[in-house]
Amino acid sequence: MTGKVYIANFGEGNALWPVAKANQTVITIDNVAVHGFWQAGDRDGFIEAALEHTLTALGNRPSRQTAGRWYNLVTEMQETEGDIWISRQGDAIWWTISEVGELSQQIRPSTNPNRDGPEIWHIEKPCQPWSDRDRQGRPLRWEGLHAKARDFLSTEATFQTIANGRGYADYARALVNGEPLDRWHSTKPFRDKAAVSRKSPVRTFSPREIAAVDMANGILSTVSQANGQMAERRVKEKNTNLSRVELEALLLHLMGEQEDRCALTGLPLGYAGDCDDPQMRASPDRIDSKGHYTADNIQLVCWFINRWKAADDNQLALRLIGVLRQTE
Repeated sequence: MTGKVYIANFGEGNALWPVAKANQTVITIDNVAVHGFWQAGDRDGFIEAALEHTLTALGNRPSRQTAGRWYNLVTEMQETEGDIWISRQGDAIWWTISEVGELSQQIRPSTNPNRDGPEIWHIEKPCQPWSDRDRQGRPLRWEGLHAKARDFLSTEATFQTIANGRGYADYARALVNGEPLDRWHSTKPFRDKAAVSRKSPVRTFSPREIAAVDMANGILSTVSQANGQMAERRVKEKNTNLSRVELEALLLHLMGEQEDRCALTGLPLGYAGDCDDPQMRASPDRIDSKGHYTADNIQLVCWFINRWKAADDNQLALRLIGVLRQTE
């Protein structure tokens, strides 16, 4: 198997998992107000409709970049063929292979009518029967996974591919094939994670959770140092109405909502322990640089982009990034 490897959730709280399992499909959803634009191949129309009519998991209007990712998700669902899809359901790890076939698109009752309205589009792609056993017939259980594997075999996003920079996609392929995993378990990232897990009497934390804690601490530190203090110049006032716990929860939600992508460039966000380049690490950025660290004014960007944007306007940053892309 040489296709992509996807980690997937199926609706809020995996509510659509029984549908995916029974229908032998991978599934995503799309808002009634926008899906017609996707069917027509009108990306710009889709984005404008999403900005006006849809809400994110946090109940906010999506950014233009988020709406663009939603459009891409449906396109990616359409194009998947021969790819591994993995989904954690309780302690069981289920997997399948996407097959050649047209999308099934049907309007069905929404599982979250307060956010999505009474009806939602179900978009399904055929796949092989889902299995919670590897190709050798052995059960695949979450609690049986190496602690490091749990970091990259889970996601807050709707679905996303596993990058293979550290061989993680190959690990997932070997896992479902029932092949030995020793060559990964002997590497430094796996050994380091195992050592921490053995020493700690409580659960260990994923790179995303660690990043959320670090970023929340960074925001609170910035706020405490920048509330209009007088030095050689007046430091810009920055406040937050969120507690540490609320910030951490918000940042984890944003990782999922943004599909672990930079809100401005679309580049993959890096997390400590999984990313060797500090310039790619996730960094909290105020969408309106004149505003405060509130739930509707925080986005996650790569560290180098946050430094580059500084106090500039968000739309200016997007425009200049667009100019750079046009020169590629």
